Amino acid sequence: MIRFVLAPALLATVMLGACATDARTERQEMVDAGQLTGVTSDGDTVRCRTLRPTGSRLSERVCLTQREWDDMEENARRTAEERANSQVATTIGGPRGGGGQP
Repeated sequence: MIRFVLAPALLATVMLGACATDARTERQEMVDAGQLTGVTSDGDTVRCRTLRPTGSRLSERVCLTQREWDDMEENARRTAEERANSQVATTIGGPRGGGGQP
């Protein structure tokens, strides 16, 4: 169940994060041109993944450092947990918030 929720959250985070940052766009251009591969000057390993958003036929190659992939996975996991916890709290409280009392 968590995997089912985590995958779309991770994908959304990756896609939004990749679109929102100019530095990542510049880095992606460098990767596409073959100028950035392997290890950055900071010693971080660059990893590329091909991602396809849910409902899309188009895929996109996204290259980030291992640290950035780890950060996005952690953010996706945290978001999925928060959503699951908020749904449980809403269900327990009921529509009137009275804990099931009439």
